[in-house]
Amino acid sequence: MTDRLRTIRLYGKLGARFGRRFRLAVNSPAEAVHALCTMLPGFQQYLMGAKAKGMEFAVFNGRQNLSRDQLHDPPGQDDIRIAPVMVGSKRGGVLQTIAGVVMVVVGVIMLYTPLAAYGPNVIVAGASMIAGGVVQMLSPQPKGLGAKDTPDNAPSYSMNGTVNTQAQGNPVPVAYGGHDSKGMFIGSAVISGGILAEDQF
Repeated sequence: MTDRLRTIRLYGKLGARFGRRFRLAVNSPAEAVHALCTMLPGFQQYLMGAKAKGMEFAVFNGRQNLSRDQLHDPPGQDDIRIAPVMVGSKRGGVLQTIAGVVMVVVGVIMLYTPLAAYGPNVIVAGASMIAGGVVQMLSPQPKGLGAKDTPDNAPSYSMNGTVNTQAQGNPVPVAYGGHDSKGMFIGSAVISGGILAEDQF
């Protein structure tokens, strides 16, 4: 192996945080990553914690995207490039997509039966489920606090009001229209809960 200086380029947030261009005497992309982990404080922790943030890294030798098995191969004359890549959750939405496809097929079959009037509605509902399932597979899901009952969430006999049950990190529906004095309700998630204190003798 040669001790030739090679250019390592970092892209995206990785380059903005640690620097965009390095010249190192390395013989493989894996050795380049190891050298950067040794030289740059916090680089290894950033790489290790990126998976939890929905981010992985693509390593290129010139324009060729390298697989995991090719990381120890000699890089040749080209630059070694490391770029962060956002990934989807790939866990949720599969069942919803399959159910949507089944509903579309059932809706098409219904068009040729006495229930033909309901066929287009079933097809539209199935197409909506397919779209929602695909979006769930492509987008990372939040890992906030889950909504669960704790001893602190006990009912109170001196205070009257609802308990906020929306989990952290999940989307909140947009409210349109007015609200009553106890808070605004949309579906089953309470956006704002009011408290009313009463004396009971």
